[in-house]
Amino acid sequence: MQCRKFTKADAKQVSRLMIKAFASFLGDKINTMMDGFTPGVFAKESNRKDASGETISFVVEDKGKIVGYMRVTAARNGLGSLATVGVDPECFSHGVGKMLMKKAEDFWGRKQQRKIGTCVSAHNKRALIYYIKNGFIPVGYRKDHFVVGVDEIILDRFLQ
Repeated sequence: MQCRKFTKADAKQVSRLMIKAFASFLGDKINTMMDGFTPGVFAKESNRKDASGETISFVVEDKGKIVGYMRVTAARNGLGSLATVGVDPECFSHGVGKMLMKKAEDFWGRKQQRKIGTCVSAHNKRALIYYIKNGFIPVGYRKDHFVVGVDEIILDRFLQ
């Protein structure tokens, strides 16, 4: 397995991966989010720079198949984010998330980020444990945030 920067050529595989990953905990509720999981969205949103900062994405590839994806940001004000992460359910507990987090930490360090924010679906216990193991602390709660019936836990991690 190797972890590398996302390229636009990865967009179709990443789209399929993220639908599969999010369906593993959202079930049928994934249907309300499909517009955000198209190859076009991933191609456009995965790597970009603007006046406020930079977004970069990473994939983990195993024998030509993308099995993990993470999109992170670094803002000029030092407040980065972990926008999204997904791992093929067939690859849970194989180190994919660890590889992605290492790339993100390296990026945030280079960009001198002070604090990273993210959120996780409250009923997605596997992901919540992943975030806590990686130094994130629950700081808030959003009821029915992205999807009605799915609450989100807000998490922060201080790097400096």
